Amino acid sequence: MKSILERASAYLARMPVSVSGQGGHTAAFAAAVALVKGFGLSQEEALPLLLQWNHHCLPPWQESELRHKLRSAATTSGKADGYLLVDVPSAAITRRSTPPQAAVFRSTPDADEAARRAEKRLRWPTFYLPESNDLMDIEDQRGISVTALRHLVDRGLLKNAQCGQHYCYVLHEERFAQARRYDGQPFLTPDGRSLKTRNLPGSEGVFFGRSLLRDAPNVLLVEGVIGLAEAATVFCFLGSMHHWTVLAATSASSRFARDPALLQALAGRHVRILPDADEAGLNAAASWLTDLRSAGARADVMELPPGHKDLGDLIFDLKENRETLTTLFQ
Repeated sequence: MKSILERASAYLARMPVSVSGQGGHTAAFAAAVALVKGFGLSQEEALPLLLQWNHHCLPPWQESELRHKLRSAATTSGKADGYLLVDVPSAAITRRSTPPQAAVFRSTPDADEAARRAEKRLRWPTFYLPESNDLMDIEDQRGISVTALRHLVDRGLLKNAQCGQHYCYVLHEERFAQARRYDGQPFLTPDGRSLKTRNLPGSEGVFFGRSLLRDAPNVLLVEGVIGLAEAATVFCFLGSMHHWTVLAATSASSRFARDPALLQALAGRHVRILPDADEAGLNAAASWLTDLRSAGARADVMELPPGHKDLGDLIFDLKENRETLTTLFQ
């Protein structure tokens, strides 16, 4: 017989996801009510399951918003405890006053992992808004325009944080956050490796920028989170790009199989893939192209000019590369 957590997870998987502009608040609250009232789960038990469901929402909710919905569902929904457990003995749905046994959670390893990641995210550093001089430092280092950076700040995607001893800028969306040092130096791992970026502990996400999709008919798909900021620089330089938006794979290993809701959201749109010019990037592009076309998107691939590895190589001299950049959007 399935545990209550397993039954709740299966029930939630059949509920409609939250889509902005299509009753999203109602769908999210209904999911919270089903967990804490319908299955009699505590808010702590329900959160990992709701986080899994939230991964497919467009756009996903902030974790703090989901916690608020669970609290509201527990106190204001008016539903009776256990109303979705009519075939379970009443003793099984009595609200527990002690924490659940660990064995219950071992039966749902995905929920275990979601809970561990959520706990790590609670220890993320405080985020705050970059100053103008910070944005100019990024522009000097990477060629990303201050105008594009301000756009990302306004959308809540670019923030500052103190990561250990390092002053960093962070590209952050929902449960994913990637830091880079302002001094341009790499992060050093305990085993002595150097990393140019650091994903904050508990980060989840295979694609970055889904909150920018909205109704844009054309999507530029790039590799690497910083690629989104580089593409934004191109948009600002060329102008009249309101019918385009950008989406970034967090790495060359990102696959749509891990985000089927996003793939569905891209159906019917034109998606132009701009892969990095290496084996991993080209392999990723082939996978994305197949998945996108199978889902009903009009997808194609645009290769970078010889001698250029990624979009970042082109933005340091925008005027010189205007013709090449313009062809990306034809």
